Amino acid sequence: MAFWVRAQGGPAWLWFNLDPDYFYLIDSLNIINLTTPGHVYHPGTTVQWLGALILKINQWGASTDALTANVLASPESSLSLISTVFIFINGACALMVGVVGLRVFGGVVAAWFLQMAPVMSMVIFKHSYHVKPEALLLATGLLLAAVSVLSLSPGLLARRRWRFAIAFGVIAGFGVATKITAFPVFLLPLFVLAGAGENIGDGLKAMALYSVAALAALIVFTLPAVGAYDVFFDWMMTVSQGNSAYGGTVPVDQVAAYPLQVLKLFKRPAFHVVFILGVVAVIFAVRRRTGPAPEIWLLAGIVVSQFAHALLVAKQANAIYMIPSFVLIPLAFVLVWRLGEALLSRSLGPGVAVLLAALVAAQGIGVSKLVRETAANRDQALSVNMDLFKGCARVYSYAASSELYALMLADYVTGSRFGGLLGKMIAPGDYWLEHWWDQHRMVFRDWRGPKDMSKVLKGYPCAVYRATDWATIERLMPQVMSGSAIKKICKAGPETIATHGIDCDGKPLQPESLKP
Repeated sequence: MAFWVRAQGGPAWLWFNLDPDYFYLIDSLNIINLTTPGHVYHPGTTVQWLGALILKINQWGASTDALTANVLASPESSLSLISTVFIFINGACALMVGVVGLRVFGGVVAAWFLQMAPVMSMVIFKHSYHVKPEALLLATGLLLAAVSVLSLSPGLLARRRWRFAIAFGVIAGFGVATKITAFPVFLLPLFVLAGAGENIGDGLKAMALYSVAALAALIVFTLPAVGAYDVFFDWMMTVSQGNSAYGGTVPVDQVAAYPLQVLKLFKRPAFHVVFILGVVAVIFAVRRRTGPAPEIWLLAGIVVSQFAHALLVAKQANAIYMIPSFVLIPLAFVLVWRLGEALLSRSLGPGVAVLLAALVAAQGIGVSKLVRETAANRDQALSVNMDLFKGCARVYSYAASSELYALMLADYVTGSRFGGLLGKMIAPGDYWLEHWWDQHRMVFRDWRGPKDMSKVLKGYPCAVYRATDWATIERLMPQVMSGSAIKKICKAGPETIATHGIDCDGKPLQPESLKP
């Protein structure tokens, strides 16, 4: 299913795909070339080195220079390859959690519920096949669920608590190296390990080992980015200071809206309903001393980690940051179901089976809707034929649907290591307006660096501009170009196509049409 949806989305260089897929592709090349990744703010190192490993295996025996040239000449096939491997990794993890669930819970319905995690929310699914941290966060969440369920096997956690602590630590280190905002989810193993052993001391030792293993794994998984640790920590310091999403301060009324931001993250019914049921089930199970203690501890760990996760990311309340918590929804539901049966002293299996069937149908509808929306965006983006403007200066800005622009932006964001090589491979005529780091200024650039926009455009009979964030372009254009630079403006979905000296169909404008 992921392959089908990916195909409907079109090339990775389309405006809704390129950020950050191309960034991670270029940083994979940076690692292959033994240079430090440049886009380390998530930090996303696992995506980068896995991408590098996949590309290296695929072109085993090729020199570094040859491999680099091949990837830059055909970035789409390289991204497709990495994406395919990520899809298979997620599939294997989903299979694993299902097998473990079947073994521990003894029923296929519970196992199938656990395997619903990738489609529990379309936010999870639509990011699961991209070359970005969210794809690996799905795998991480599934592995966390699988090991957590395995720990429920009678007596196994007590006998193998050190192995569980290390396994949880490796998963946590991998997850945080993939995306730092996933950190609160890894409070969950502390609740699982708290009950390990015969006394509280055993549990504390297991928790300590888990913490050490997680830190060690984090260091190992981020070693390819060791040269950029200072950049990452500076960024973390910036965003952690103040009350705005990226550091700094916001007005008092926006600070007061923080609780509403938290509630916004819980707006999905599948999330807040199961979360509330989980809290209620834990409270009643503890008060009535009903249900297996390990399952109560595990469910408590899930709801606490999910709530902590929401508190952390509420400064920028985007559901994409909640993917690790969303992946745990099916496990939370299965535990609520099992504790509910213990509390009510009756079987809920038939009702749960009906709910599973309804969920499958609902998520099928959700996937179909996602496919339609993605295909519509693809068709709108591909409706613009840039070959009509071959003789013009082609100026791109964020987030133009262009493979050249995707490469330009990705190379710039990751350290500008391949601009010279790309400049030799690509014919002249393509430029871009950069305002990535600072929305108060704009720079006209080509592959090699800043250029004088007025002088460059004088060498062309026409110019065409393409971007999604057109309001920023209009606001900042006087900084880089004096006089009128735009004569015609057209739309292709969220993208703006603006021209000078030519219309949107590639027909030259009459001289009188060019007069101010």
